[in-house]
Amino acid sequence: MPRCRTGVLILLAVLLVPAICTAQELPSLYAIGSLNVGGVGIVPSLKVGYQSMAVNINVPVPFSGIFGLELATASTLDFKLQDAGVWIGGVRVDARRGGLSLFVTAEGNASKSARVSTQSDPFWAGFFPVYWRGSNLQWWSIDGGGAVDVSRDLAIIAGFKAEQLSLNLADPIDPTGVIRQFQAQFGDRYSSDFLTKLWVPYFGLRVEGFNSTGTLIISPYTWANVTIPFRYLFIDTPFFGYEDARYNFNNGGVLLEGDIDYRVQAFANVGCTLWLKGTWCQIRGQGYEGYQGAVTNLGNIVASFSSQASAAGSFSSYILAGGLSFLYTF
Repeated sequence: MPRCRTGVLILLAVLLVPAICTAQELPSLYAIGSLNVGGVGIVPSLKVGYQSMAVNINVPVPFSGIFGLELATASTLDFKLQDAGVWIGGVRVDARRGGLSLFVTAEGNASKSARVSTQSDPFWAGFFPVYWRGSNLQWWSIDGGGAVDVSRDLAIIAGFKAEQLSLNLADPIDPTGVIRQFQAQFGDRYSSDFLTKLWVPYFGLRVEGFNSTGTLIISPYTWANVTIPFRYLFIDTPFFGYEDARYNFNNGGVLLEGDIDYRVQAFANVGCTLWLKGTWCQIRGQGYEGYQGAVTNLGNIVASFSSQASAAGSFSSYILAGGLSFLYTF
């Protein structure tokens, strides 16, 4: 609930702050100048900041067997990336001619570790949660679009954004210690990966003040492609084997995003702005699990098994970010 309230406050600030600045008649942000090429004003900028994000994917596939009686199993997945904070940087180029403008941005994070939990385990019938060490968290976003002014302070915008988030999972720990005991005794290996891609066609409004700009966009059809493969290898036993459970979620949903840029300082050739952004995404649809495994002895397959299952699942995420942006002027 606190996160929802924070998001609402950000979206309200996006619309209210530019209006307040307009009423105060502060100096225009665009007055600091731009490179003019054939009548087109071009302003490049560099962005740095800190971003907190969270992701949750739920695929409630029911358990389909009992280990030892039916080796082909499937179980519920409830994946949570909780409050991952990362330093980010990006570049942006704005081009304007009259009442028309175009923009393109690219952002990414400095790689780091994060905390991840799966509230059920694919290979142990979902009886207990598992906590993972997430490493090499990588997030990037590419965004491009345009705007048409409808008044001095208001513009309609539209564009397309692509995002990707990936994370490696290792060193699982469960409350009972079963996984660690197996790994310590038999040298087993248990790992996973997380990869999500978002495609976001959007439209919205941009409100401009004399020293600030607020943007509110909505995507009624954000498409998410999520893949989470879990791999378990049996190593130092008389038998060698593996289990592989792959969860997939491919559906469309809704994304809402608001951001604000507020000019706090300007130098001879550099404009400095303070920015704040909030993003919320919710997608519901069918999720799938594909499970397969095999046991071999001296290279000969002793047993192999597989299963497939699906369930109505969900994907949700949020981003809260803020920082500074430096605009080079000419």
